[in-house]
Amino acid sequence: MAQKDIGRLLAELNNLIHREIIKTSQIQCDDKKDIVSQSGSCIIAYLYDHKGSDVYGRDLEQEFSVRRSTMSKVLTVLEQKDLIKRVDVDHDKRLKKIVLTEKAQLFADEIIEHRLVLENKLTQGICDEELTLFKATLEKLKQNLSKEDEE
Repeated sequence: MAQKDIGRLLAELNNLIHREIIKTSQIQCDDKKDIVSQSGSCIIAYLYDHKGSDVYGRDLEQEFSVRRSTMSKVLTVLEQKDLIKRVDVDHDKRLKKIVLTEKAQLFADEIIEHRLVLENKLTQGICDEELTLFKATLEKLKQNLSKEDEE
């Protein structure tokens, strides 16, 4: 049996992770269930983890390795669902910091709890040394592809 290539394995893993996130991505909004996308819930968790820090669209683009247009679309959807606000900053009128709304903060703990459950499920049976090596390898793979974007 032929070995699968790295890209295909990562795509398959991403699909499985996406399915797990979809299972837990329904949130109670305005007396109805609403679905927050995988990227949306990751952004909410990131903003929650960085409470007290100014976070801008470009920070999120870098953190999640996405283009400006992609991040703009995700942020627009989150804003339409009243989960984030884009707030002017005094020192540069072109910049808008991204902040969670009260509505998003109410269920951010739930999103983070689901993220921890998923992380535990993913890493079950894998020792710390293997995880450290795996994460370092993933970072190198990411850097290899990032170099192509810069050229």
